[in-house]
Amino acid sequence: MRAANLAVRFVLEIAALVALGLWGWNAPGPVAVQVIAAAVAPLAAAVVWGTWVAPKAPRRLPDPLRLGIEVLVFGNAVVGLLATGHPGWAVALAATYALNVGLMFAWDQRAH
Repeated sequence: MRAANLAVRFVLEIAALVALGLWGWNAPGPVAVQVIAAAVAPLAAAVVWGTWVAPKAPRRLPDPLRLGIEVLVFGNAVVGLLATGHPGWAVALAATYALNVGLMFAWDQRAH
């Protein structure tokens, strides 16, 4: 079950990036702005994640700072899904993230 929880975590991270890209693609403005937003939003999240959150991040933050950044990334992804008219996916992402992070704390997987 613990390995499955880590696999779910990875899928959640990818889903958050996809949600941010979807939000960017639906940003108001000309197509050029949408294309740039669709690329920059998930890229910025990936850079932040890779710098401070990922298990092998060069400057991995301790909890609760790391958890705060995670909540910001996933929170923005949820808001992006809501803004693009996908409330069901937004609820699913938020609920699955909450369950996943709760299990990570319960099973002491935050150190990994």
